[in-house]
Amino acid sequence: VVTIDTDRTQALIGFVKENGKVLKNLSADLTNNFATVLLTSLDGKPLSRSDRMLLTAGSRVANTGMKWNDARTRLQNAGGSPTLIEPVAGTVTLRNLDPAAEIRVTALDGAGKPIGDAIDAKKIADAWVFPIGAPVTTWYVVSVHRP
Repeated sequence: VVTIDTDRTQALIGFVKENGKVLKNLSADLTNNFATVLLTSLDGKPLSRSDRMLLTAGSRVANTGMKWNDARTRLQNAGGSPTLIEPVAGTVTLRNLDPAAEIRVTALDGAGKPIGDAIDAKKIADAWVFPIGAPVTTWYVVSVHRP
């Protein structure tokens, strides 16, 4: 697993499911064997104090009809639309956030528009947990409401 662990951006990249790596503000329990989960502040504040964050979750991506040679060393056909994604599913945990009264998570479509209603993260001990993967998307806005 490759990690990024800065004040305003944190990421888990690779075999996240097998590793169980916990960063200062981010961890994930995924069903995918290989994935990237990236959390970044949208308001320039450190994640621990940010009011809006972008969570990006990705795994395998390919164009329809894309073909590799048998050794998977050379692309024989780039394929075309639509682009197909392997959805990343599981739960994400946010921790070490300055006191929060509520955290809401909104799935976004490819144009950055909300897909359905926001969901409430559940407060469990000193952390906030929420599911990802349904609806299928690669990005979410995380809104933190403080008292």
